[in-house]
Parts: sequence; structure tokens; C-alpha cells
Amino acid sequence: MVNDLASTNGTFVNHQAITETRLSHGDIVHFGDQEFRMIEERPTVAVEEERTSIRSTNLTQKLPSGARQLQELLQTGQVSAVFQPIVNANGEPFGYEMLGRGALEQLPTAPWPLFQIAESLDLEVPLSELFRQRGLQLAHGLGPNRRFFFNIHPRELQDPDRLLACIERTRLAFPNLSLVFEMHEAAATNAILIRRIRDQLQGLGVGFAYDDFGAGQARLIELTEVPPDIVKFDIALIRDIDTAPSAKRQMLEMFQRYLLELGVATLAEGVETEPEFKILQELGIQYFQGYYFGKPSANLKFD
Repeated sequence: MVNDLASTNGTFVNHQAITETRLSHGDIVHFGDQEFRMIEERPTVAVEEERTSIRSTNLTQKLPSGARQLQELLQTGQVSAVFQPIVNANGEPFGYEMLGRGALEQLPTAPWPLFQIAESLDLEVPLSELFRQRGLQLAHGLGPNRRFFFNIHPRELQDPDRLLACIERTRLAFPNLSLVFEMHEAAATNAILIRRIRDQLQGLGVGFAYDDFGAGQARLIELTEVPPDIVKFDIALIRDIDTAPSAKRQMLEMFQRYLLELGVATLAEGVETEPEFKILQELGIQYFQGYYFGKPSANLKFD
């Protein structure tokens, strides 16, 4: 228990002012400008009573609140998904990108703040797996014979056996879904590992895509050594391409030509206007995604 005895600055548990409350593992407590996280230590030998220790540090920006709620979210599976349409060069449906969302009232719905909390607890992999599992369950109910793109968390690449076993279970559970596995361009740093993942995905009938290509360092060596099925150009390359300097358009055209020679399909992310779409069509990009074609929704746009 923690009691506030009329202190000047107050006592806060998970950013809520309290006078008395019971503490649990993962709670974040503020006394004045000091921040603490409650960590339950389970002893390896029998003792007469359990102990709870606290660690003191000024980590207000690094320890987001909501640890206890995130653990509840994982335990109860309270997540959902939305789907953003992907079209071909004629504007016809090609597939959907599946995007996870939180569904616990006390937490944000957007994935980024949820992953911030999860990363502070080393739970980003279970969260990513839960998003994927729930999203594909919903996808199967909405369109069991359609194509769905799904993401992974970069931390999942540290345990490729677990990742691939998870994808294999997914394929067995949803044999009719056409699936495309997205790997962030920045994570494509180990050609041997990437080739192993791509080859095993091919064996499972799952497509392979590099996501956010051009957001940072373009991994041309890995791209050449282990070409994917699809490269998704990052929004930074796509936004305002119709009014961008000629150098930017030439760079995108160079990437497009290079990938075409490799036999890799291309997809432009973040297309928001018709002029952008027309320029990208002229450059020969095959697939498109963005608000111009539809925002992420719990329902599928194309029937």
C-alpha cells in the first residue's frame, strides 16, 4: 500500500493523484519529481513473505504509464484491426494492409503508444503477435479469399525461429488467405537471415515485401542479394511528387527502373491526391495505397 500524508506535491500512481491505494507490479509512482516503477521480485527460495522492490530514477520520458493496463490487454486479448485498401494502376482492388489497434478503454487505440509501453516492459513481441493473430482472424471473417499485408516488430527478427513458427501457425489457421509479410527496410541488414525468412515464407505460400523503402538508408545490397516480391516506397518519396523538384522524381524513377530490372513489383504508400497518382502511374509503379483510395477502416472498402 502507499499512503499520501498530505504531502506538498502529492503522490501519483499511474499519473493519478491518490491518498491511499494498493500497488501492483508495473505501476508507476511519482513522489515530487521522482519516478518509480514497482517491480515484483519473486524469490527463488521460500521466504516467509513476498517482497516488492522499487527502483528510483529520473525516467519520466522513458517509462510511459499504462504498464498494468498493457499487461491486462495482452492477457485478455483486447485488440482489434483496421484495413487500408491497396489498388493496382487502374485503381482496381489488389489487397489490404492490416493495421493493429488497441481495444482496452484505459489505453490508446493507436499502435505506436502501445508499443512504447510494451517496449519498456520487453513485451513488444507478444503485442505484435497478438495484433497479427487478431487481425488475421478479423480478415478471414471479412474476406477469406483476399490478399492481406501484415507487419512485424523489428524485435521479432532477434528470434527468427519463434517468428517463423508463428507465421507457420498462421498459415495453417488461415490457408485461404493470400498473405504478404512486410519487413521494414531499416531491419534488412542481415542478408543470410533475410534469405532464410524469405525462402521459408515462399515455402508457406506467403509473399515477402520490404516496407518503407527510402525512409532511411536504402539497403540496395540486401535488395539485390535477396530480392523480395514487392517493395513499398515510403511516403517521404511519394508525398507531393507532382510538385517535387525534378531530382526527387528522377531518384524515384531510378529506383523504379532498378526494381523493374530485378523483377520486383513496386507499391507507393501515402498517395493522397489525384495528381500524385497520375505522376506515379507515369513512372510505372504497379500498386498504390493511401487516403486517396481509402483510409484504414474496420470494414473492407471493396465488395
